[in-house]
Amino acid sequence: MTAWSNVLRQVDLQSDPNRVISMFRAIQKVAYDSPVLDPYAYASLIKACNKLKYVNGGKSVHGRAVKLGYDGSLSVRNSLIHLYAGSEILNYARVLFDGMPERNVVTVNGMLSGLLKNNRFFEGLRLFHEAFGEGLKPNHVTLVVLISGCVEAGRYRLGMLLHSFCCKSCLDSAVEVGNALLDFYAKFGFMNDAVRLFSNMLNKDLVSWNTMIAGYAKNGGNLGQAFALFREMRNGYAGYDRVSLVNLALACANGRDLVRGKMVHGHVVVATGADTSLSLSVGTVFINMYSKCGFMEYARRIFRKLPDENVASWNSMIHGCVERGQNSEALALFDSMKSRRMVRADEVTMLGLISACRNSGQLSRGIEIHLYIDAIDHLGKSLVLQNALIDMYAKCGIMDRARLVFDKMPQKDVISWTTLIVGHAINGEGEEALLAFSHMRAEGINPNCVTFIGVLSACDHSGLVDVGKKMYTMMIECYDIEPKIEHYGCIVDMLARAGMLEEAKRFMEKMSMEPNGVVWRMLVNACRVHGDSRLGLSSVDKLMEANKSSVMATEDRVLCANVFAETERWNEVLHERTIIVSQKDPKEAGISSILTQ
Repeated sequence: MTAWSNVLRQVDLQSDPNRVISMFRAIQKVAYDSPVLDPYAYASLIKACNKLKYVNGGKSVHGRAVKLGYDGSLSVRNSLIHLYAGSEILNYARVLFDGMPERNVVTVNGMLSGLLKNNRFFEGLRLFHEAFGEGLKPNHVTLVVLISGCVEAGRYRLGMLLHSFCCKSCLDSAVEVGNALLDFYAKFGFMNDAVRLFSNMLNKDLVSWNTMIAGYAKNGGNLGQAFALFREMRNGYAGYDRVSLVNLALACANGRDLVRGKMVHGHVVVATGADTSLSLSVGTVFINMYSKCGFMEYARRIFRKLPDENVASWNSMIHGCVERGQNSEALALFDSMKSRRMVRADEVTMLGLISACRNSGQLSRGIEIHLYIDAIDHLGKSLVLQNALIDMYAKCGIMDRARLVFDKMPQKDVISWTTLIVGHAINGEGEEALLAFSHMRAEGINPNCVTFIGVLSACDHSGLVDVGKKMYTMMIECYDIEPKIEHYGCIVDMLARAGMLEEAKRFMEKMSMEPNGVVWRMLVNACRVHGDSRLGLSSVDKLMEANKSSVMATEDRVLCANVFAETERWNEVLHERTIIVSQKDPKEAGISSILTQ
C-alpha cells in the first residue's frame, strides 16, 4: 500500500479536503482486503474531516486508527486533538492530551486553541504556563492563539505582556503575530498603538492592511485614514480584495458618510460587473451602510436583489429599520419572514425585534416575540435574549413580567442582574433595586460600572441619601471601579434633590473630571426648587460655560432665563428669550383629517 500512501500524500489538504476523503474511500474499495498502512494517511484524513467540520467522520477514522494500532502516532494524536478541541467534545481532546507520553508544540497549540474557543481562557493560560515550562518553546501559532484569546476575553494588560514576550523571543517578526497584535490594539480602541506597530512591521501582507482599515472602521471618526490606507494598497503596496472594500463600507457606515459610501458601492459594482452580482455578505454590509446613513430606500433596493433564504440580509434590514426609528416596519419584516418560511429567525433577528418593541412601547408585540422565542429551544435558552426581554419589559414599565423572566433563567450573569436593577430603578422601585443588588452580591456576581449606575440612580430617585453614599464608597473601595460622569451625576442629583446643595457643590469641586452641562443643570434645578438664588445664579454661569463649545439646548436656556427672572436680572432674561425665539423651528400649520374628508 506504499503507492497508495504516496498518492494520498500528494493531495493538497488545505485547498481540497473533500478529495482526500473521496480518494481514501476509493482506495478502500479497490483494495478492501489490504488497508492503508501509513499513520500519515490517517492523520491527513482526520485533518480533512476537521477542515470540513465532519466530526463523526473523524471519530470513525479514529476507530480505524485504534484498530490498526496507529492511535499512538504523534501526528495522528495531534490531528485528533485539533479535531475534538475545535468541536463541542473538548473533553475527548483533554483525555487524549493528558494521556500522551510525548507532546510537541503542535499538540499544545491544538489543546490551547480548543480551550480558548470554548471560553476556557484561564484554563488555557494555565496550560500555556505548564506546557512551556517543561522545555518546550512556543511558536508564532501559540502567540497568535493567545493574543486572539485576549481580545475575546477582554484582557488588555495580558495582551500587552504577550506583546513584550513576542519582542523578547523575536516572534514579533512573524507577520501572523504582527497581524494578531494589530487586531488586538484596534479592537481595544488603541489605534495610535496599532499605527505605530504597523509602521514598524518589517513584513506586511494584505491581512495587515485590511486589519488596519477594519480598526479605523470600528473606531469611528477615522474615515480619512481608512481611505488613505486604501489608496496606498491600491497603488501597489498590497493590492486589495473584497474584505478591503467591506471594511471601507463599514467605516462609511460608522462614520455616517453617504458620499464615500456611494463611492465604495460604485467601486464594488464596477469590480463585480453588475449591481445584481453583489454577494450576500457584501450586500448585507451595504444594507447596513445605507440604513445607518438614513437612506432606507437604497437599503431596500439592495435587499430585494439578494437571495431570499439567508437570514443575514433580513437581520440587516430589521436592525436598520430599528436604528432609523421605523419599529413597525421592522416588525412587519418579521411577519414577512414567517409567512415565507424560507428563512428561520436567529438570535440577531430576535434582538432587533425586542429592541423595536422596547423603543415603540408595543407591549403586545413584545409578548408575541417572547412567546416565539420560548417556542424555539435554542432561542429560549439564549442568555442574551433573556436579558434583552428583561430590559424590554422594564422599559415598558411591566416589572412583574421582567421579574418573571429573570426568575425562570437557569443561568444569570452580571448583565442579567444589572438589567433587573436598572429596571427597578427607572420604574421608581428603589428598595427592590437595592434588594436585587444585595442578592446579586450574595450569589458571588461582581457588579460592574453599569450596575452601580442603576444602584445610585435607585438611591437618587428614592431619596436614600445615606445608602447612596455608602454604595458610592463601596464602588470605589471594594470593587476598584473608577467613577464616570454618570456616577457623579447620580450623586449630585441625589444630594441636590435632598436639599443638600452646598454638599453637592463641594462634591462637584472634588470630581476627577469637569462637570458637564447635565450635572450643572441638576444643581441649577435643585437651587430653584429649594430657593437658593445665590448658588443658583453662580451655577447658571457654570452651566453656560459648560455649554459654550456647543449650541446650548433650549431647555437649558429656559432654565437660565427663569433663574435670571427670579433674581430680577431682566437684561439677561431678555437676551436668553431672544435666543430661544430665534432657535425655534417654524412649525407647519396642522391639518384636521376630519375637515379634509
